[in-house]
Amino acid sequence: MRETQLPKPEKKLYKVKEVFPDFFQLRIPLPIPALKHLNVYLIRAEDRYLLIDTGMDSDEAFGELCRQLAEIGVKPESLTEILVTHFHIDHVGLVPRLRGLSGARLIVSAKTAEAVQLVRQTYESHWKNMMNMYRGAGVPAELVERMLKATPGYLYQAVYEELARPSKALEDGEKISMGGYGFQAVWTPGHSPGHICLYEPKRRLLMAGDHLLPTITPHVTQWGEESDALSDYLDSLEKVGKLDVDVVLPAHEDLFKNHRKRISELQEHHKLRAKEMLSEIQRRELTPYQIASRIHWDIEYASWDRFPFFQKFLAVGETLAHLKFLEKQGQVRKNIHAETMFYSAI
Repeated sequence: MRETQLPKPEKKLYKVKEVFPDFFQLRIPLPIPALKHLNVYLIRAEDRYLLIDTGMDSDEAFGELCRQLAEIGVKPESLTEILVTHFHIDHVGLVPRLRGLSGARLIVSAKTAEAVQLVRQTYESHWKNMMNMYRGAGVPAELVERMLKATPGYLYQAVYEELARPSKALEDGEKISMGGYGFQAVWTPGHSPGHICLYEPKRRLLMAGDHLLPTITPHVTQWGEESDALSDYLDSLEKVGKLDVDVVLPAHEDLFKNHRKRISELQEHHKLRAKEMLSEIQRRELTPYQIASRIHWDIEYASWDRFPFFQKFLAVGETLAHLKFLEKQGQVRKNIHAETMFYSAI
């Protein structure tokens, strides 16, 4: 179907940066206009090469990764470890191809391993439940399947078979060393259930994945009826705010400093987003889909009707996450009419 095809990434040659000794940043183009590229990191030791995140599963991404690895004299066959911060497809897409070439050990968080196994074992019911949740959110019947099939996770299902067979599943606080770097895994659920950051206390650096980005607000979506992703994310922000960090290495955009200032900005963003949703339901009940269509989203489309299916999928998921948070705080009431959720302010 036409809407399931992702656009090709912008053609641009990126130059590898050595951000710390034997610690390199590569940029892999993405077919997602708001993100443009993924920051992939490679740490080089005497006889080991650790790659952190990979890029999408495409020939373009693979070719660009190989080109940039060659700049520092590394072949994909030489990789000894691959670590992924979380299971979103832009971070894990090339894992099967790279492991097939190198036999590299795959390292994920214990929570990611758990989540992937659950999805893999209940694959059909997982997507069926997701579809039912979006129907219940008031998404018109003719849009539900098209929105779901436009998601990269749905398009690249085979990758999750590989993620279900990790060599190592990191627990929160567990240490991992490579060359002169000693990292501590920091479990930061919210953007995804198993997201981890890597903290290097000696150099006071934080590999933040998608948990902290310098200008983009990380997407926080509802994963199921019982999840409370926004509460998880806000708690994870507090957790990372307690770390002493001089520089943040994010998965998108550029390195940045003053992580506590950025954390405050993100906390304020979600506070204002929740307030905006509350204002929409002060005088009338609305479905999550209706609420999402009335919110100001910082993307360049003339109207809600012009949003691509994937963007609508993200917007409804984020709306559900905020409504769950507000419901737990006793600020909104959920009512079910004809199997559809409606929310009103209390």
